[in-house]
Amino acid sequence: MPVERPSAQSYLFPHSAQFGADNLVLHARAKRHKVTDFAGPLSIKTVVEGRVVWKVDGRDLEVDPLSFLVLGDGQKYSMDVNVSAPIETACIFFRSGFVEGVARDITTPIEASLDDPQRVAPPLPYILRLHTDSQFSIIQRTQSLARRCSEDLQPSSFEQDFLELSRDVLLIYDDVRRQMARVPAAKHGTREELLRRLERGREYIHSHAEGRLSLDDVAQAACLSRYHFHRLFSRVFQQTPHSYITDIRMTRAYSLLRSGLSVNDVCEAVGFTSTSSFG
Repeated sequence: MPVERPSAQSYLFPHSAQFGADNLVLHARAKRHKVTDFAGPLSIKTVVEGRVVWKVDGRDLEVDPLSFLVLGDGQKYSMDVNVSAPIETACIFFRSGFVEGVARDITTPIEASLDDPQRVAPPLPYILRLHTDSQFSIIQRTQSLARRCSEDLQPSSFEQDFLELSRDVLLIYDDVRRQMARVPAAKHGTREELLRRLERGREYIHSHAEGRLSLDDVAQAACLSRYHFHRLFSRVFQQTPHSYITDIRMTRAYSLLRSGLSVNDVCEAVGFTSTSSFG
């Protein structure tokens, strides 16, 4: 089923662009927006204001202003926004094969391009997931491009922005490959499955960081025992689950404090039980 067009306040750039055939930006602000089983191209989803849950393969992936979601070419997803306050999103859609082509050119000598510049690029596994972005590198570049496009100006760096976003996505890809290498299993299939389960646990933490989180709950979401989840998470992601939860809460707290909320309100909003522990 094709994507349902958002409200008139949304902005698609370029106006005549087609999903999959062109690089494009979709900047939307609305109280209601619904997409059902849309198999789009490789894309980056960010949220400027509010929170949005994208449903992918039976999983609810919640994106807030401090995170982003990468979805693959042809991967079906759904979303159903129906809220009282407007939600603002900024999404990048790459044309089919664009990021893969950049990865191919980065990893092969220029002579190969001379011989066959249109050669087919292989797919990129592992990057298709929810990511935190404490440095705001991808989030800022995505949302800056969306703002410039929505002002009805032709950004002079439009194509350059897509190349640089591709480079940032590939840096994520390299990081995930290093995570895969740290999974202690001999068989590649076993490493992939364990990393997938750790990702389920990480996604659960991200979506529930403001409430009470126990190691048992997170391990259960990952379909691993408490001991193995803690051991593997700490080894693969180079920090304990508790440290990861604290990082998420503190990043959200920093953003809320900058917005003008009081310390008490921020403490309660991000899941700390007391102002002393927050301090």
